[in-house]
Amino acid sequence: RFKFRVGGIIISNNKVMMVDNHHNKFWCLPGGHVHIGEDTQAAIKREIMEETSITFESAQLTTIVENYYYSRFGKMVHELSFYYLLNGVTIPPEKAKNFKCVENDEGSLIDLEFKWIPLNKLENYDIRPRKLKEILKNKDFCFHHDIIHEEK
Repeated sequence: RFKFRVGGIIISNNKVMMVDNHHNKFWCLPGGHVHIGEDTQAAIKREIMEETSITFESAQLTTIVENYYYSRFGKMVHELSFYYLLNGVTIPPEKAKNFKCVENDEGSLIDLEFKWIPLNKLENYDIRPRKLKEILKNKDFCFHHDIIHEEK
């Protein structure tokens, strides 16, 4: 299975917004799939607006991750992800604290739990892909290209 996705790095008050979808018990950056014919900058703007109602002035590409892992159903997944640092962020007051919602993703309902995680507490969370934890903790937003092969 191939997945092409984008994720947004949203930092406010030394906390980063993370999301758990489908009760996976791990956290990832908010974002989602890139549509055929859609560029990644348009996709990050659309996905962040759909999921959080957060707007931003600019998006800086910081990381591309080629992630090879096994899904919870035991299927090999090849995921290509573009991660953007979002600048000039406007956060609606109701999204400035943890929240839950249900997203209609092309006909599938997805439970989403959003949490603001303090950057100095990231080691207490299972964040995927795992390389992001180090990047976020160190605020290392220089460009990275990482290839990750997870064990089954």
